[in-house]
Amino acid sequence: MDVVIQLLLLLGIILGTVIFLSLLCFAVTALLYESVFGKRYEIYDSPILPDLKDYPELEQTPVSFGGRRGYSYNGFFYENKRFSKFKGLVVISHGIFSGQLCFLPQVDYFAKRGYRVFTFDNSGTHTSGGKSLRGLPQSAEDLNCALRFISVENNLPLFLYGHSWGGYAVSAVSCYDLYNIKGVFVQSGFNRTSDMLIEQGSAMFGGWVHILSAYIKLYEKLKYGKAAGYTAAKGVARGAANGTKFLILHSTDDKTISLKNSVLANVLKNDNITLVTEKQKGHNSVDSDRAIAHKLELDTLLATEYKKGCTSKQRRELYAKHTDRKIFFELDGELMKLVADFFDTNCAG
Repeated sequence: MDVVIQLLLLLGIILGTVIFLSLLCFAVTALLYESVFGKRYEIYDSPILPDLKDYPELEQTPVSFGGRRGYSYNGFFYENKRFSKFKGLVVISHGIFSGQLCFLPQVDYFAKRGYRVFTFDNSGTHTSGGKSLRGLPQSAEDLNCALRFISVENNLPLFLYGHSWGGYAVSAVSCYDLYNIKGVFVQSGFNRTSDMLIEQGSAMFGGWVHILSAYIKLYEKLKYGKAAGYTAAKGVARGAANGTKFLILHSTDDKTISLKNSVLANVLKNDNITLVTEKQKGHNSVDSDRAIAHKLELDTLLATEYKKGCTSKQRRELYAKHTDRKIFFELDGELMKLVADFFDTNCAG
């Protein structure tokens, strides 16, 4: 009898320890997750932004639309003054810790090619509502809300353009709903949110973050339901089967999103999916080589000036003092032409 009691006590201790460690791991996961996504990203958090005044041919029309969480998104239609008719509508989904203003160079480029462009700020970002960024799956949910809004009156061929967080969004949004999308350009996007969190978490906090893999998936599942399982690959497959064409670009030296976790590496090329691999374009792959080099100089200067980190204000002041704005916002003409030609080809498709 004493042996049985001892065994039961031992089992109780083991079970209690397992439960305690599981709860501890879940609590750590929640703490880390919310430390990154549980706050807003304001305009003043961006170190430098394009200025609409630098694009005199662009006309901007602001709009607002609702989402499933009770707050309002702010979006913007852009048109080039020289055009009264348009080839199509390009919807741009921005990256994390960014905003729609960051993509004015791309907006201007497509507008000059005869496209109408729609951009918007994601949840908890710049001008849109929301108390926080919420998480990585949020970008696809936000884009779905935007597409529902514009689809009511849009009669132009529809195209999507997404970078990084937005690259995931334009790929995975077809898991939410199927829209009549002619073409999608995916720039430096990631495939699975939980894999991306582990990759970035390991870079930020160390390899021990892999221990939290199951808890990260559980936390996102509790927060987003089935949408936590939406991957870029699933969305691309579903969209391509519906006739949408995809142009997917990733650079092998991308230090933000590894090739292994990219959209490009997790889909199979077919008649509707074109894959383009670059080697020395980093994460901002449609930037010109001069822009990439200039941004690296600024990052190096920032790290040298503030070895222990800096505030948003200090970052803005350094960028304001040392940035050549013309070079900083310069795009890679060859790659942008590749994207625009891709859209042109599919306008009537």
